[in-house]
Amino acid sequence: MIRLRRAICLIFVLACAVFVVFFIKVKMVEDHVPPVITCSEDELVLSVNDDQEEALMKGIKATDNRDGDLTKEVRISSISHFISGNERTVTYVVFDKSNQMGTLKRTVKYSDYTPPRIKMLHAPRCSAAEAANTDFVSYLSATDCLDGDLTSQVKLSMNDSLYNPQPGDYPVTAQVSNSAGDVCSVSFEITITDNEDESIKQYPALSEYIVYTTVGNMIDPMGYVVGLEQNGQITECNEDAGVMGAISVNSEVNYEVPGVYPVEFSYTGDGTLTAVTKMFVVVEGNEDGK
Repeated sequence: MIRLRRAICLIFVLACAVFVVFFIKVKMVEDHVPPVITCSEDELVLSVNDDQEEALMKGIKATDNRDGDLTKEVRISSISHFISGNERTVTYVVFDKSNQMGTLKRTVKYSDYTPPRIKMLHAPRCSAAEAANTDFVSYLSATDCLDGDLTSQVKLSMNDSLYNPQPGDYPVTAQVSNSAGDVCSVSFEITITDNEDESIKQYPALSEYIVYTTVGNMIDPMGYVVGLEQNGQITECNEDAGVMGAISVNSEVNYEVPGVYPVEFSYTGDGTLTAVTKMFVVVEGNEDGK
């Protein structure tokens, strides 16, 4: 019995010794302190033309209590969508040799950012005979200052009746977004024309069919007229005062309220029917949200 008690006491003492050794190792040997990332500026101002990866690392440093300088090991973990105007949040991460992780967030602001833009390549018009075989997305293009060409990502929302329509105006909405989560959405109309008499009409031709402006800034619609279009051929007449004077403009744009508004250009040639071309003006709010 005495030997059993001594054996139990010995086992207990050994267990305590093992625990103490393990505890000392955990506290004294293993690293539980994560590295620290610092930056010289809490808010970083960039240009969209900067080398983004290099510019985002500006002023970033990292140190660890055991591994020392880890600046070269810092990586960009994520970049948020825009959270306010042209501001995003960048998250940085770094690991030390013990796989302890350090993180840092800071705000990045673009000094010259502009939202993505959808443009219309030609007049939003199609004959009833061609409508069923027309890819209306091909009427559009899109560009972005961050991502470049976004044309392949443009989505068009429209009523199915547009593929087998009667002459008239059909509402559609085009939308595209960039990698920063900024969305450009433009609602406009596709005009389906009657097959008869189209060959003799002379439509005002424009340099732009979707135009962007901001609240309070009026555009000159006639400044976008470049000539007359007949049977798909454009005859330039921007210096022909007679023709230019015969084109009338009917604008419904409210420059005080953000939205998308139509502008109609009408022209009646000698002995021909009146032809109408539509432009759509996107009035955007100013940076202060007004």
